[in-house]
Amino acid sequence: MEVKTERLVLKKITERDKTELVSLIGDWEVSKWLSRVPFPYREKHAEEWISMVSKSPWNLNIFDSGRLCGGVGLTYLEDSRQFELGYWVGRNSWGKGIATEAAKGLIEATRESRGGTSIVASYMQGNASSANVLSKLGFKESGPGQIFCVSRQEEVDCIYVCL
Repeated sequence: MEVKTERLVLKKITERDKTELVSLIGDWEVSKWLSRVPFPYREKHAEEWISMVSKSPWNLNIFDSGRLCGGVGLTYLEDSRQFELGYWVGRNSWGKGIATEAAKGLIEATRESRGGTSIVASYMQGNASSANVLSKLGFKESGPGQIFCVSRQEEVDCIYVCL
């Protein structure tokens, strides 16, 4: 699957993007805000990720002018029959609206193929940028909670949102 937005291409990551993936998501300023990303992020983690997303139709990476700059995905939650939105953007691409544009493109593509799909997400307390992205996408707060952050190796406070 491939999704094109005004500026971006959302598509599967390949082995040739592995080094760039490690560099971008291996940045502490990026990984500390992601619940499922280990730190330090190593080549073996990238290989596991590439293998896992190859089997998942809605987990894509973000390319801007042909260069990897982030990731966006929707994971189906069997127990609640909802999708969970996740995304990240490399530090050199922050502040350019990339996460918002990519997530909007993926959500629209998902809804076109699956109909009225319920989508949930969360962001860690203190991550104002992520809160802003989700607000721009129309997500509404559903309450506070806690999630385990792999990179920090601790439970962190978060806000759950739904669309």
